[in-house]
Amino acid sequence: MINLLENPDIWLIAGVILITVEVFFGSLVLFLPIGLASMIVGLIYKFQNNFEVSIIDNWAYALVLWGIISVIFSYLIQKFFKNKGNKKDINSY
Repeated sequence: MINLLENPDIWLIAGVILITVEVFFGSLVLFLPIGLASMIVGLIYKFQNNFEVSIIDNWAYALVLWGIISVIFSYLIQKFFKNKGNKKDINSY
């Protein structure tokens, strides 16, 4: 299991699957930020393997980085797609 978390291909495949699920379900809050974060962690692992640089030391750091990036992307998506105050919404009370 630990070897799977340190494999960059698994992170990239998980990112593609999560972004594809986002295309079909369209929640914009759950699958897209997690998928983008998976892609970034996978790309960091690929960069680390190709250039012999140590950015992520072990699987625990990878999971923490994945969670932090997911929260940041979730916040940015919420901020970007938030309804502007100029438009009246029928659900605004």
